[in-house]
Amino acid sequence: MSENKILQFNIENPPNLYANRGSNFSLDTDNPEENSRINDNIIFQEDSLDIGKRKKSAYSKAYCGIRGDSVLSGILNVTVSAIGGGCFSYPYMMYQGGILVILFIFLFVTACIYYSIDLLRSFVVDTKYFSFALMTETILGTKWLKTYAFCSFVIYVSMVINYLSSIYMYTKGIFGFEGLLPNIFYFLITIIIEIIICIYISKLSNMMHFLSIVSIASLSLIILGLIIISIIANTQDEHVNKFIYKNLFFPNINPNIFSHKLLKISSFITSFVYGYSYHSTLPTLLGHLNNVNNSNTRKIHLISFSIVVFTYMTVTFFGFILDNDVPIKLFQENGKEFNEISETFKTPFKIALIIYLLTLVPIRFIVIRDNYVTLIGKKKINFLSELVIIIIFIFISNIFVYGISTFQTIIQNWDVSELIQAFGGMFGVIISFCLPVINYVSVNGKRKLKSIIGYLITGFFVIVGFLSLSYTIYKIIIGEDKTEESSS
Repeated sequence: MSENKILQFNIENPPNLYANRGSNFSLDTDNPEENSRINDNIIFQEDSLDIGKRKKSAYSKAYCGIRGDSVLSGILNVTVSAIGGGCFSYPYMMYQGGILVILFIFLFVTACIYYSIDLLRSFVVDTKYFSFALMTETILGTKWLKTYAFCSFVIYVSMVINYLSSIYMYTKGIFGFEGLLPNIFYFLITIIIEIIICIYISKLSNMMHFLSIVSIASLSLIILGLIIISIIANTQDEHVNKFIYKNLFFPNINPNIFSHKLLKISSFITSFVYGYSYHSTLPTLLGHLNNVNNSNTRKIHLISFSIVVFTYMTVTFFGFILDNDVPIKLFQENGKEFNEISETFKTPFKIALIIYLLTLVPIRFIVIRDNYVTLIGKKKINFLSELVIIIIFIFISNIFVYGISTFQTIIQNWDVSELIQAFGGMFGVIISFCLPVINYVSVNGKRKLKSIIGYLITGFFVIVGFLSLSYTIYKIIIGEDKTEESSS
């Protein structure tokens, strides 16, 4: 598909003909203004582009009174696809950067992410592409598809590895198993469970919202527990009040070197971008809706994004005031926060964490599946080949988990999670800003206000991502202590 053929259509304001041509997209009869925005762009009417064609009954099954194709289900699904374990490191960033600095960075990144997701949402509504991979391939070509596939693979596999590592440590802490045979037994059982739920979500995606309900419920218990623990900890006499002047600006960064502060800010920004990287799953999840229109998708985006922002701010605030010395990541096994929990509730709390992280694995797998289905071709994918791919994906992820836990004494000077997060943040910039903007510009042109703003935001985050990745690699090679000494 040539660029000229794409640019001759103004996709943001299409004529009101799309619903009359046999599409699964239905008119919003209660909202005449909404009907005028329905897309009839000819270039998206190809029979081969059937990613948006699905039976309405496929997602209509209800759990807990919630239908899989409803707006409420869409809100739950998008929310769960956004919130992961990355937010557990936000309190430490506030501890390092200070309250006002981190709050400003958080609000700035949040505003930029909201803009980029809304750009992607409107693009999905207009084109009816419910696949980020297919969207990228059709609009930008195979080379960009491969770029996207590689970036998203790194991001989401790194997320899964982090989740599985935490699950392993929590389970080990509960049962206290040691030795080769118990570890083999553990990984054998968990690999089977992970394979089953990944097959479950890939073949029975109409039940996605059931998984989201479980995930939201367990996350709510975790956040409630964090709030209670923090309040109890702050009633103790030895707890120091953190809301003093020195915590407002760079309390743990040398104030004399501007470059060091600049690089730290870059790493903070990409860490927040990494935590917000759910652009890849958004088109697929919007495709579950019975009516995909501007009104419904905007409502889903606004509510789900508000929940995500509220969750991140709650975790950051209560995690920050939890203890005088904030851990690099909350809820690490044998972490100080677990000492604030009574023995009666410690195991149930860890079980809630395990359930929450386990539900995220198949949800992240949606992106991996979208990639290989688009690259290989849907017609070439059968149950057996998909089963083999899932087994390989789960097996490799668990090998990394076992390797990191086994050789942690050897790599103790290398913060692997920070390195993964740095690369994830850089690739997150590509997925969260570069591709949505390029896709939008390719169809709507370069002169639109949205395109110009998108270019400016993307350029800024590309520079920040490069600085952050360079700084992380340098810090790992040289060492954090030496970096601090050289700046003093």
